[in-house]
This record gives sequence, C-alpha cells and structure tokens, in this order.
Amino acid sequence: MSDAKPSRELVIPPPRPDRPPLRANLLNVMQKANTTLTPLFPYMHAGAIVPTGALFIGGPDRDYGQFYHHNSVDEVIIAFVANEATLQTGQVYNGGRVHGVNSFLKDQKKAGSFALFTVTQRQLDEGAQPEAITILCAQCRKEIFRGELDGASPPDAHELEHPFATIAKVPPLVHEYNTDPGRRTCPDCGHVNEPFPLRTWGWDLYAKQSATMAHAKQVLHAAASAGEAK
Repeated sequence: MSDAKPSRELVIPPPRPDRPPLRANLLNVMQKANTTLTPLFPYMHAGAIVPTGALFIGGPDRDYGQFYHHNSVDEVIIAFVANEATLQTGQVYNGGRVHGVNSFLKDQKKAGSFALFTVTQRQLDEGAQPEAITILCAQCRKEIFRGELDGASPPDAHELEHPFATIAKVPPLVHEYNTDPGRRTCPDCGHVNEPFPLRTWGWDLYAKQSATMAHAKQVLHAAASAGEAK
C-alpha cells in the first residue's frame, strides 16, 4: 500500500476572454496621468489585484498636505525610482491598515525631487470593503475630519463604469470639509485649518473625467443604436 500523499498542485486557470492579460510601463502611464494616483489596468472586479501608479513632484509652489488612510485590505508599495524622497529606489513594504499619506518627499518645495511608485491592493471577493480618509488638526493633531467610503467592487467591474473608489469617492467628501470653515476648526484648540489641497492631488479631475467618460460611453451606444434603427 502506497504512503504517497495526494498531490496538492495549484493550478491557475486561463484568463477569461473579457479579461485578457495586460501590461503597462509605469513611466509612460504616469507621464500622462491626470492624478497623483491612478490604476494601471482597468480591472476592478471583486477579487481583482489592482496595481496603481503614484507620482509626486516637488517644486516651490507644491503643497500636498497630509491625510490618513484607513483601509480594510493590505497595500503593497514598490518604489520604482525616487529622488530626494523618504522612499528609496527599489524599496518594497506593506503599508499598515492605517497609514499617513503625503508626498513622500523630504522637501516638497524642492525642485527636482520626485517619488514614483506603485500601490497594489487586492479587492475583497465579497461584502463591504470599508475605507476612510481622516485629517488631523495641524496645531494639536486632533482628528477633525473623517470621510468614509466603500471600496468594494461589483463582480465584473471595469474602471470605466466603476472608477477606483479610493480616488473617485474622496473629492465630494473633502469638498464638504474644504467649503465649511466650521468643519476645519479644531474643537480642542480652536485652530482654523487650511483647506485640503485636493487639486494638487488631481483626484477631483480623475473623478470628473471618469464620470464624463462613462457618460460618453452611454452617448456612443445610444448613437449606435439610433444608427442601427434607421
């Protein structure tokens, strides 16, 4: 009688026809990006591995501010190339479920400084995927703003119909904070904090262009249907 253990070979099934393998050059993608953080591929479905590119550039007029990101999934960061940054070229690490987010530059006002890296997360297979953005008082570090969102994806989500939630769902939340001085006033020390520099991050532009392109797809389909009906 054989004592051989049954094989537990893991087999990766072939990709679905509507999800062909893709490749991207990080430098080329971020050269044309309209935001500091953007997905490298369109696949946003439940269970998808979502790599995003991130680029921060220093300069005399730069102000990225800082916020804290609360995530329910892990984020793996790979620094592809950096200059005068807190990240080192080739550095790899797993970000905490709660982590501070800023420019990752030693001096964001210094021209020629930059950080180019990827942030990769895996969407949950099912259920809610809660995230939150928090801002602390610049004077006493008390939390003065918290915006919550659900980063979960439908089963067959693509970026055109379901833009990356961490980017697209934040602008409306931060807009409420920016336009209300009362929400930016610390209840402990009374300091009135500056509005968060959302435009520097480009997330509002990503959200607006995503909504416009989703509408453009609907208009295109409607035009095609009208043409077929003639």
